[in-house]
Amino acid sequence: MRQNLSPSFEESSGLTMIPERTYQTQPPEKAEGESLRQNGSHAIKILVYHRIVKEAGKENSCKFCLHESDFRKHLEWLDRWGFTPITFEDYRVACEKQLELPHKPIILTFDDGYLDTYQVAFPLLQEFGMKAVVFVLGDRSIKTNVWDAHLKLPQAPLLSDNHILEMHEAGMEIGAHSMTHIKLTDVKEECAWEEISRARVLLEILLNAPVLSFSYPYGLVNETVKQMVASAGFVHACSVWSGPAFFGRDVYELRRIPILNSTTASKLAVRVSNLFQYYSWMRWTAGKILRKKHLGYENEVLAPPLRSVESLHHSVNAYEKFKS
Repeated sequence: MRQNLSPSFEESSGLTMIPERTYQTQPPEKAEGESLRQNGSHAIKILVYHRIVKEAGKENSCKFCLHESDFRKHLEWLDRWGFTPITFEDYRVACEKQLELPHKPIILTFDDGYLDTYQVAFPLLQEFGMKAVVFVLGDRSIKTNVWDAHLKLPQAPLLSDNHILEMHEAGMEIGAHSMTHIKLTDVKEECAWEEISRARVLLEILLNAPVLSFSYPYGLVNETVKQMVASAGFVHACSVWSGPAFFGRDVYELRRIPILNSTTASKLAVRVSNLFQYYSWMRWTAGKILRKKHLGYENEVLAPPLRSVESLHHSVNAYEKFKS
C-alpha cells in the first residue's frame, strides 16, 4: 500500500487538486541553516549540467552538451581536490543536525531530465561514488525537449519513469522543473501556480517520496514565483545567474554555476572559486541596477530573501485566497 505523502493526495486522487496557496509574511527568527552558514557552508557551490553526450556531432553541438570525456575529467578533478557531492536533502538534514556535511561539499545538478543523464552521466557518477540532483518535468507525457523547437535544436529524448525511479533508488535526488518547462515569469499567476504545485504532487506520486527541491526553467524567477515555490512546499529552489553570491543566503534563489561544452577541468577549477562566484554576483547585481534605472524603477524596494517554507500540511484550498 502506497504511503500517503500529503493530506491532499487522497481527496484529489492525486490528480485534480493542487496545494493551498499561502504567503509567508515574515521569515522565522532563525533562518534555515544559520548555524551551518556560520561554519562555512556558504562556500557550497552548485554546478548545473544539461546534457552529457557520448559523441560530438552536429546534433550534439549545443553549448549545453558536454562530452562524456570532459564530464569524466570534471569528476576526476573534483575527486582529486577533495570535493564530495551532496544533495539538497543532505543539506536539509544537516540543518536539522542529523547529518554532518563533508569537508568540501558541492552539489551537482542536471536540468531538464535528458535520457543521456541516465545513459552517460549516471554510470560515471556511480563509478566515482558520487550523487547528484536531477530536475525533471512533472508532465510525464513530454518525451523530448519540445521547448527548444524554436531554437531549431535537435530533439533529445527525456528520462522515462523507470529511469527516474532507478536513479532515485540509487541515491540521486529528484527535483521538480515545473510541469512543462515554461517561463514562469511570463505567464499568468494561475498558470505559474499550476506549473509549480502540480509538478511536486505528480512527482511525489511517482517516487512515493517527498520532492523538496525545484529548478526554475531558464533560471527565470521573480519574487512572486519564489513565493509560489515556497507555498507549494519546496525547501530549496535553484536559479542560474541570479541570487546571492553565496549558498544559503536565499534558499529560494540559489545561484548555480552553468557548465558549458567549453568548460574544461581547468575552467571548472576557476568557476568553483569564491572569487569567480563573487565576480559573477557583482556582474548580475550591476546589471539589475542598470535595468531598474533604465525602466524607471530605481526606487523600488526589493523584498527580503525567503528563508523557509510553510508546511504543505497547512496548505488546503489556498489558491482561492491567492486569487482574491
